[in-house]
Amino acid sequence: MNLIKIQLALKRLTPKSMTLLLLSSLFFAAAVPAQDKLVFAIDIIRHGDRTPLSNPFKEDPAIWPGGLGVMTALGTNQEIALGSNMLNLHYRQLLDPNAASNSILVFSTDTARTRASARLFLSGLLGDAAPALPIHLTIPIDITAGFPADNVLSAGKVLDPDSTPNMRALRSQYVLQSPEWIATNAALQPQFARWGQALGLSIRTVQDLEGLSDTIFIHQIHHIPWTNRLSPDDIDAIVAAGRWAFVYQYNPNIGRVSGKLLLQTIARYMENARREALSRKADALKYVLFSAHDSTLLSEMSALKAPLTGTNSPPYAACLHFGLFATGGTNFQIRVNCKDHADRIVPDPETGGPTWTVEHLSNLAGQ
Repeated sequence: MNLIKIQLALKRLTPKSMTLLLLSSLFFAAAVPAQDKLVFAIDIIRHGDRTPLSNPFKEDPAIWPGGLGVMTALGTNQEIALGSNMLNLHYRQLLDPNAASNSILVFSTDTARTRASARLFLSGLLGDAAPALPIHLTIPIDITAGFPADNVLSAGKVLDPDSTPNMRALRSQYVLQSPEWIATNAALQPQFARWGQALGLSIRTVQDLEGLSDTIFIHQIHHIPWTNRLSPDDIDAIVAAGRWAFVYQYNPNIGRVSGKLLLQTIARYMENARREALSRKADALKYVLFSAHDSTLLSEMSALKAPLTGTNSPPYAACLHFGLFATGGTNFQIRVNCKDHADRIVPDPETGGPTWTVEHLSNLAGQ
């Protein structure tokens, strides 16, 4: 990806347009036949807007009163709005707030921003019933056996792709040695010394732009001034290149591995929900929420063979939605939607169609 393409890609995804597209697109769902009934659902959400994860410019800490890597007021509003919009789109007939403790499970990675995002999303979804729901930091292996110590994995192991075994070796093979990475790095190489000198930082590869681009982007969102000696075009190129590098590190060759454990968990919950629906179980599980990160969504989209590419990193409060529908008799279909910069159907890669069978999802999870 050359410098011009990177700059143009970023200009299509300005902070304002991303926020407006996310919030507006949540009101548009794929048409569902009237006779189909939603019986179970899973959402994977990204946490809301946060402060930078690092302070490369050695700024006054008072700029970010809550500290680094923490949710902002904007992030709080995003997650409440997301929960409310998801209720209106999907869940008014599925979820009963009075029975939430028996029909809903909530999981989160163990960071303050993802735990808070889960709680805020639930408040938009369930109102006063939300505080009573526990947020689990472990996920059952056998989903029918509860939470004994010998039957759980940490939520981070399932939801954080960077905890994947051999991730460094995978990235070396499928990212750092890939022709596209090498070509992009070579195209940007002439800029690194000049950018680094202007910012007082060491920039040697496109990978060095990941954290830097995130920090600059957050400054742009919050209109925080900062000292630099670079042109607006240079800043746009840095942000776009860093975003591209981040997204590319969860390409399909990585995501099929880093997203597999979560996809297997989702498939097990779908299989269990179908069994419970067929048996007409009175206290059936209706909904599972996973609160996680942009890397989680990138990995899962690659695992679903619908990878996000270019600079298309999931925005704050993005959501990957799985709905299990009873379609008559003993028939069921899964519909998957990615709600990031738009509301898009994720097709079944086996058929190319807009709906999945439970078997197709389970087969993909087992590959």
